[in-house]
Amino acid sequence: MFDGHYVMWGGEHSLFTRKLEAMMNYLDLDYEFKLKTSVSGREMETRLGTHFIPGLQTPEGWFLHDTTPIGLMLNEKYSDRPIMPSSPVQRIAAHLLEDWADEWFGRYAISSRWCYPHNIQFVARSFYANNIGKYMHEDLTAEENAAAAAMIGKVRDDFGLVACANRGCGPDQAAAVRQDFEQLMVHAEVHYSRYNFLLGGRASLGDFTFAGLFKAHIAADPEPRSWIKGCAPQMLNYMDRVFRARSDDGAYLADDALPETLTPFFEHMRDTYHEFLKVSRQALGAGEKWCKLDLGEGSIKMRSLKYSEVSRLHIRREIQNLPAKDRDLVEAKLGPLGVLDAYLLPPL
Repeated sequence: MFDGHYVMWGGEHSLFTRKLEAMMNYLDLDYEFKLKTSVSGREMETRLGTHFIPGLQTPEGWFLHDTTPIGLMLNEKYSDRPIMPSSPVQRIAAHLLEDWADEWFGRYAISSRWCYPHNIQFVARSFYANNIGKYMHEDLTAEENAAAAAMIGKVRDDFGLVACANRGCGPDQAAAVRQDFEQLMVHAEVHYSRYNFLLGGRASLGDFTFAGLFKAHIAADPEPRSWIKGCAPQMLNYMDRVFRARSDDGAYLADDALPETLTPFFEHMRDTYHEFLKVSRQALGAGEKWCKLDLGEGSIKMRSLKYSEVSRLHIRREIQNLPAKDRDLVEAKLGPLGVLDAYLLPPL
């Protein structure tokens, strides 16, 4: 355990809260998990300047949100136990993997949670418990269970299904989202059976997104749990391993190499999320709030996202700021896979 006490604010049902929790676990930091409730939420939002979770209060008294800059900050602060590689190919690959997982895995999370009535009924209890300041393992009274059942319909209508519509993963796309998830997880199970983490023997930021998805959604909710049990059941064990892992002397692969089992991940991001980056960028440039994306089964309407353009440009700068020799290595290794193209497009 290391000096300095952190406070993490969030919800047990939140992918990004669980992502940050996995990160804090791995760094073996002294932290306290506080729930964002109907009462504490007002103070938290005032200090963070946003309603999004998680939020992190540092030992210095800073209040931060957004798990990517938080992760990069912690990587610099605790450089003796890195969560990002320093070598060029692996570092850019780590950025690509995290950006893809952060922005694409949300479709699996919200579709599996909000497009299935029995799943909505199941999550009512955990949402309500956290909202009143109880953790999921704590008992609810009969009155609280009734209130939870009454509350969840509003959460579904005001948040869940709206989020699904924005990400093109509502009831009309539920079957396609499930198929996409199951096909990807078959490859993920192969990878994590051979390597503890995405880039070998040390975790990087994308590993925590994987673990957050499983902790908050796939292992927790009955609908997606049935999916993973049918296609890649060992992923439940592998992701629990990642979530509970502590930084040690493990290393990224030698010689800036990438595991061969990452190739299906790169192909997936190129053919799905990177296509979204392109059409979302075009829509934003035209001042349009919506864009259309074809994933092979017809056009899907999705909300164009300013944040995705921000993250795209961040990775673009990471690539462009590399020394010429390092950039040549990155382009030689990752360029043929087509995973740099979307990021090298110019700013709007």
